[in-house]
Amino acid sequence: MKLTMVVVLYKLKPEESKTFQTLSRIINSNNSSFNDIELILYDNSPMEQDFIPPLHEGIHITYKHDHRNLGIAAAYNYAWSVAKANNSQWLLLLDHDTELTQEYLDCILNLPNVPEEVVAVVPKINSENTMISPVYSQFLRPLKEERPSPGIQDRPVMAINSGALLSVNFLNEINGFNKDFSLDYLDHWLFFKIYEKRRKVLLIDVSLEHELSVLDYTRVSVQRYQSILDSEVNFYQNFKKDLFLQYRIQLAKRFLKQVLTVKNKKIAYLTLKRFFSL
Repeated sequence: MKLTMVVVLYKLKPEESKTFQTLSRIINSNNSSFNDIELILYDNSPMEQDFIPPLHEGIHITYKHDHRNLGIAAAYNYAWSVAKANNSQWLLLLDHDTELTQEYLDCILNLPNVPEEVVAVVPKINSENTMISPVYSQFLRPLKEERPSPGIQDRPVMAINSGALLSVNFLNEINGFNKDFSLDYLDHWLFFKIYEKRRKVLLIDVSLEHELSVLDYTRVSVQRYQSILDSEVNFYQNFKKDLFLQYRIQLAKRFLKQVLTVKNKKIAYLTLKRFFSL
């Protein structure tokens, strides 16, 4: 199976990335069989890193620097173009802070033939002892609901980008990743398109740990929260329209909670401003 993998970095050396660290340990253990794999380290940092990709049999590692910092959509689209050029069947998306395991890589590298309708293969993702991905996408607050069980998902689900294995043919069909979601809600848009096109997602019975800073307002800047708000509105107004009214109500509830519990009141102000703009 030809496979292209991409790890997106920002103001972080490859050696400091938890994803690259754990991947390197697995590669060096020689317990996995690597064959015809392209690994792209896509760096959105302002300055290019002094990094020489190591040599490993069966896996080719390249470092790509892009000082423009156009977000993950640009990085994924670059990796998609490389995957097409290499005739890869699958593209694996990875953030810089996902802790990879031997079990997960073995499952990905030895993926059996899946039905043609399956265009995404995802693991269970945990953050701070909570399963955050995948979730059922018909709910506005899916973390409050039941979680999907392993297997092919007939009900629409949404999974975070990191750890998702995507069919290159399907990406060709939807013309790659939507640049309107350059950073936030790109995963929501992607899995919305999967089920809009009547395709399916396979959830494998493997768990990974991933840091999700957007769950904690103390770790989210005002600028990043503004980006999240803009992407949320775009998604619920133009794609997941059936949840738009619920989303507007939830914004009001979120504002009240932020006023009481979030120290940086600029975040609550942005929520209130967005609510009245809808």
